[in-house]
Amino acid sequence: MDNFSKQIYEAGINDGRAEGLAEGKAESIKNLMSTMNVSIDQAMDILKTPPEERQYFKDMLAKEQ
Repeated sequence: MDNFSKQIYEAGINDGRAEGLAEGKAESIKNLMSTMNVSIDQAMDILKTPPEERQYFKDMLAKEQ
């Protein structure tokens, strides 16, 4: 595999990991909301979600409803 192909491959792997982590965190937020009866903001506080990521998860979870 040449260097360019390797970079493309690694970028794809990294994108997949990031997407998987985001899906897992969204699932954790939903679970906290339902089991602990907390708001989305409270769930993200519990998970220590950075402020710059919060709107992303709010949008993601709104699409699921």
